[in-house]
Amino acid sequence: MNNPALDAASRVAEVLAQENAALQRMDLPVAVALVPAKEAALADLARAAPLPASALSPAVLALGRRLADLAEENRVLLERAIGVQARIVQMIARAATPTRDTAHYRHPADRRAPYRGLAIAVSRRV
Repeated sequence: MNNPALDAASRVAEVLAQENAALQRMDLPVAVALVPAKEAALADLARAAPLPASALSPAVLALGRRLADLAEENRVLLERAIGVQARIVQMIARAATPTRDTAHYRHPADRRAPYRGLAIAVSRRV
């Protein structure tokens, strides 16, 4: 495109399209691996000089619309991925929590406190 702003915008669009495809497949490791490329492309776009109004050709406007559409899709897909991740964490937390002792087959004089589960933390860095 021969313009730093347009080149940077095109790179952002390419990376967003790749990330959206990964998020659509719920391939979170691939999506996370694209974060540095997305950040670099966005930084290049932020550094680029704005286009003059005379440079707003139909192709440039189409690129702007594509970026807006990709960004909105990215937002929706990221919210979905975060929701799925939260549900998985809840399932793991429930599975790790010991069941409550609802039946009391002890002698009434046995005043020991019921068993309490140990604290647990689960972490995975991608």
